Order: sequence, then structure tokens, then C-alpha cells
Amino acid sequence: DDVRAVNPKIIYVGAYGFSQRGPYAAKPAYDDLIQGMVALPSVIQMAGADRPRFVPSTVADRITGLNAVNAVTTALFARERSGRGQAVEVSMFESLTQFVLSDHMGGKTFEPPAGPMGYPRLLAPHRNPYATTDGYLCLLMYNDKQWRNFFRLIGRADMFENDPRFATQAARSQHFAESYAFVAEHIKTRTSAEWLELLTGVDIPVMPLNSLDDLLDDPHLNETGFFSMLEHPSEGTLRSMGVPSQWSETVPDAPRPAPRLGEHSIEVLREAGYPNAEIDAMIASGITLTAA
Repeated sequence: DDVRAVNPKIIYVGAYGFSQRGPYAAKPAYDDLIQGMVALPSVIQMAGADRPRFVPSTVADRITGLNAVNAVTTALFARERSGRGQAVEVSMFESLTQFVLSDHMGGKTFEPPAGPMGYPRLLAPHRNPYATTDGYLCLLMYNDKQWRNFFRLIGRADMFENDPRFATQAARSQHFAESYAFVAEHIKTRTSAEWLELLTGVDIPVMPLNSLDDLLDDPHLNETGFFSMLEHPSEGTLRSMGVPSQWSETVPDAPRPAPRLGEHSIEVLREAGYPNAEIDAMIASGITLTAA
């Protein structure tokens, strides 16, 4: 309210661990805590892990950050229409609850429940990268054409029509575990290179399983210039990632190295309209800093 009194068009977005209207409002929130509270480790165990495990990425932090960006852009659009700013609250717990239950609300979408919670396809025990004779592949057959083509590849063209588990999309949705297990048994009979050629040739979506190191050598990422090398004034040569989008008009600037403390103070203050004399006074009084 104090900020709005100065500028009624201000957009004030707060990112919190929990909604500030509930009993968790003042609780601490870190990525691991939120992952646990929204059942991500439990879902991983339901899918076949030997115990509950965290997703090995800071997904709660990042998803909440993206939700905050969405809130800012939506509030900016609303201000263009109305001329008014507003306060927006974005919370990690609620953001990740929506993220997880959008897949796994299942039968409890309905009241009374129509079945258990959990999306069977995502929880199928064989929904993993498929082992080949020399590695792993990621592939997904979804529509009738893809399944027909797979049966032809393995010399069982008759199965699509004759096995009721696989004959229709609806039937396959009732037999996810068997479908994944069936594919796994056949994929392990050839090399990754053989399957990549065969599956790509009949329009079945397939990609290799990369390691982290493989990403640095990925031909697509290298061709598109996703990675670049930057010289940091104090840290030396660094590998940087580009913006993961392409813009026809407002092309993003090339990435700059992570700033040192105070490196952009003068630049930011000038953009905000402060004259040099006031900036010098702020630096002299310690209100702001500049990089050494």
C-alpha cells in the first residue's frame, strides 16, 4: 500500500514459499522441502524407485520462478488494459502442487472419487529409457500408426489387430505396464544404432539417452550456437548458454558474464535517470558499490 501510494501503476510481485493466507505462511521453503510436500519423491517411488527420491534438479525453484515471470507479464498486460498496477502473490507450494496434480489428480478429480490418484502411464514400472545391447534409447509409441510400424519391424504385424491389449488407443491406456514391458523385451535385442536407424525410418519417435557430457557435444546445440565461451574479468574462460528462444524483432543481447558485486550499479542508476552527481554521492556514502 505504501508503494502504491507513490505509484498506483506499480506491479508488485512477491514470491513466497507458501500462500500468505494459510497456516504455513511463515514456514521456511527450500526446493527439497517443497518437492517432498508436493509428493514428488513419493511419486518417483510409486514409479518403481527403491525409495522416495528427490528429482535431481531444482525444479521447485525454477518452476516457481517461471510462474513469477508469467505473473509479471500477465500483470503488465492487465495494466495496459486498465492503467492500474496490482500486487501479485506467487507461492512455491501451490505452484508445485498444481504442477504435480495436473498429472496425478486421477480419479479424485471427481467427487465421489472415480478411482485412485496417479497417472498410470507415468507410473508404469517399465517407463524408463529402454536398454539396448550397448546402451539406452528413449522412444515413445503413441498412435496406431506408430504401433503398427513397430509390430512390422519385429515381424509381428498380426499382433496389432489380434491382440486386444494393443489394438486401440483406449485399450493401450488400460495396459500401460504391459505395453512398456513388451517394447522393452524387443529393444534389448539390438544395438542403439540399429534401433535408431530402424525406428527413425518408420517414423517412430526415438532419441538416444544422453549423459551430461553428451550435451556439450550435441550436434544440434552446437549448430544453433547454444553454447559459447566468455572471458570473465576475474574467473577466466567460462562456458555460457544462450537464450532458448528465437526472436524475429527484439533479438536478445549476447550473454554477459555473471557480474561482480556492484559491477552494473552505475549503469542501472543511469538507466533509472539519476544524474552523475547523485550517483557519485551514493557511491561515496556507501549506499551503492562499484566493482573493484
